[in-house]
Amino acid sequence: MNFKRIQLIFLAIFIAMDVFLFLAYNRNSVGDSTAAGSNNILEEMRKDQITYSKPTTQKYEGYYFSGNNGDALRQAAPNLQQQSIRFNGNELVSEFKKPLKITSGSAKQILDKIVANPGLIAEGKHYRYSKQLSSSSEIIYVQRVEQKPVYSHFCQIRFDLDSQHRVVGYSQNYLEGVKILKEAAKTLSEERALTWLYQYNEIPNGARVAWVHLAYTRLLTARGQYVFLPTWVFAVKINNSSSVILKRVNAYTGEVIKTGENNQTSNANSEIFTLT
Repeated sequence: MNFKRIQLIFLAIFIAMDVFLFLAYNRNSVGDSTAAGSNNILEEMRKDQITYSKPTTQKYEGYYFSGNNGDALRQAAPNLQQQSIRFNGNELVSEFKKPLKITSGSAKQILDKIVANPGLIAEGKHYRYSKQLSSSSEIIYVQRVEQKPVYSHFCQIRFDLDSQHRVVGYSQNYLEGVKILKEAAKTLSEERALTWLYQYNEIPNGARVAWVHLAYTRLLTARGQYVFLPTWVFAVKINNSSSVILKRVNAYTGEVIKTGENNQTSNANSEIFTLT
């Protein structure tokens, strides 16, 4: 691999980040002086019969960081027990020799113990259960970086359930070599992100915002390195539809992000999604 080319790639990324942060500081300063404007927009949303929980005006800190799906899982695989393992690229795919019977109330309790056992799950200490991203057929644990969840297929453990509600196996991706690319910077508030999402015409009349999280999602990929940034992730249910749509807002600039990790749909009864 050409080291100079890698340097140029990351230089370009850093330049892009500087531009993003410049825009963020300017937009945040504007946002601070337009609280009344945000209230007016929220009132417009109510008139358009859009329902949502009261958004917070608090700002948080976040980072740009990079990582990759390297060989950590492959190296740990020989030590894993009670399962048969294969690899799909860098993704570990496992089938338990004996399926795990769980009930709706015991899933997290049982799987927390499984994930915490290094003889069953590699690097499990870095993952946490995600109620929002789980469904009746799949239970998802997400990797955490800097105390926040990473909503990406590249950072998940996905436990598969059969028709008898047994865990029959799982697939896992692990983000390693995490590097912080920029010092912490303030994010937009949830309220500001919600109002911009509405102003960009991304929330239709009569819709319901089912839930919202501040999480890291993938911005771009550069020669095997994934670059992540903080985003406000909104789960939007459209009218009487049985599904919901994920909307992502750049938590620095307020721009709506439309990539492969956006606009995923799922059963609205569970309000669960997998970001790719």
